[in-house]
Amino acid sequence: MPTSPRRVTHHGNDLFREIKLPAARKLFKVTYWDVWVLVVLVNEFNGDWDKFADQLRHADQGIVFVQREIEGILNHLRLLRQTLAQNDLSVEDVLGEDTAGVLKAERRKARRKILEESPPEWEQSPWMIHTPREHRMAHALRGNWDRFPVSPAQYAEPLARLFKDSGWYTENQSFALERKLSKFVEGKAARASPAELFALDRAFLTVVVEKMNQVDDSYGVIGDLYGDIFEQYVGLDRSTLDMSPSDFFQDLIEFLIWEDYGLTYQEQPAFFASLDPAQVPLVEQILHKQWGELRELELDYQAEEALTTLGMLCTQQKLFDKFLDLAKAMGTREWQRITTMSEMAKKHKRDELALAVYEACLGPGMHQDFLQKKYAELQARIRRTRGGSQ
Repeated sequence: MPTSPRRVTHHGNDLFREIKLPAARKLFKVTYWDVWVLVVLVNEFNGDWDKFADQLRHADQGIVFVQREIEGILNHLRLLRQTLAQNDLSVEDVLGEDTAGVLKAERRKARRKILEESPPEWEQSPWMIHTPREHRMAHALRGNWDRFPVSPAQYAEPLARLFKDSGWYTENQSFALERKLSKFVEGKAARASPAELFALDRAFLTVVVEKMNQVDDSYGVIGDLYGDIFEQYVGLDRSTLDMSPSDFFQDLIEFLIWEDYGLTYQEQPAFFASLDPAQVPLVEQILHKQWGELRELELDYQAEEALTTLGMLCTQQKLFDKFLDLAKAMGTREWQRITTMSEMAKKHKRDELALAVYEACLGPGMHQDFLQKKYAELQARIRRTRGGSQ
């Protein structure tokens, strides 16, 4: 008795077909992830890439993936779309002569794989794994080190070895760790050249961020040491460093945007206030570029960090002509950056600007009610002040 052919189970990274790309002089290896993305694109979204991406962004619409997985699928979607556009390929070109058959045969599995199930790590595509977030984070931590006259890498590895290979530091154990880190930095600094001091401190900033998820710093001793090293680093004499200001600030700004433990939050205002006016346009330009690039890559949290840092720079440098445009861009998504900017204007007797900052930002957002209240309080303060001076 003849047996029916055994159904083959395909995984996401299995090869579907190869397409010759004359312009690129190479083969485009179409995987089943590509097939499933295109099947969902056509069957569920009528070929609308933007609508497809928007559905993925909004987990409340029924998609149960965590943010990292959503970012991975979005990145695969973005790069597949980019590949097709760059090579003038249609869905039919990719799926082949029996496009209609593929759309029908793979419809159920494609929907399940793309819209309903969380892709296991072993099956994720390289595009899902190597996302803009991963690349940008790695670059912010170590990606600019080849620009330093002495690479921070020579200190990073011995610093990293001071931490356990695995396991957790309790809050009580954090004191011994702090002493160990302090001793290392002090010992190396005592014999270091100016260029080596920059490398040493910069290595410390990265390594501690990389290891911070091992530490219960409830007592704040690691955070305090970190703040001290940051102040020391930005206070070093940059005129002795054989490194262009653009390279130095590019590295520092990227790092500050991606350092997400808040370890330098208290020290940053003083740093930005201390910048030489001649350096401010360069730092502002770097921040604007980072903000734009991060928005384009849909790295929303880091884009907000870049915007907040840009606001901090302009506030601490008293660039009052920048305040309103910044307030409009900031909206009411966060509150402290708005109140700080308004208070700086008020402190320098620019009452109308202080009010206008609130007026520019007010609109729908998480902190709309709070900022509306602060605006009303400021109006009342100004009225009392003006009334008392009459």
